[in-house]
Amino acid sequence: MLRSKNEKTRVKQVNWRAVFAESGFIGLSIILAFALQDWDEESDIEERMMIALCNVKSELEFNRVLLDADYIPRQSGLLSVVNGAIKTLESDPQSSVSASALKDMHLQKSLRYSAWTLAGESGYLLHANFELATEIGALFHYQQDSYQPVVARLNDKLFNSLPEYSDNAIEHYASLRDLINEWTAQSMYLRGSYESLFEREDFQQLPCTGW
Repeated sequence: MLRSKNEKTRVKQVNWRAVFAESGFIGLSIILAFALQDWDEESDIEERMMIALCNVKSELEFNRVLLDADYIPRQSGLLSVVNGAIKTLESDPQSSVSASALKDMHLQKSLRYSAWTLAGESGYLLHANFELATEIGALFHYQQDSYQPVVARLNDKLFNSLPEYSDNAIEHYASLRDLINEWTAQSMYLRGSYESLFEREDFQQLPCTGW
């Protein structure tokens, strides 16, 4: 009788150990599953962040080429035409100087912002290198807040100021010259900002295909 009770007690002890072992295994499996899920989410965020940054990098390269190959040479041409018009009018105030050539020369592609805007809206830039993201953001904000307004003022002066041109052509061209000089100075500053950004080691090391 006593032996039978001891055997039952031993059986119960073995069963409890199995239960504890199984519970521990289940708990460990749950913890591991959550850890793998977190890792997968972090990996997905990292991948999406890099895609966003590489799109921004491509957009910046487009803008830099546009500045060097189009904007700055175009500004030089516009300034030459305006200075020529001013000299002509100063020598003969009654002469007729057409502004159509300036309008044709001024038409150009716009600097791009869409990749940066989409990256900001996605929220993935919150996980990016803070200093690099700040540097890129400052450059885009300068383009939007300082650079584009000068272009808009020049557009307005070229296309919407016929009465002013008719009243005083020399003064009209002088104000155009001032705006073009301001636009040129900002373009040179912007190009320098692009060069500084592209020289950053963390920017160069972005794992983008085709770079």
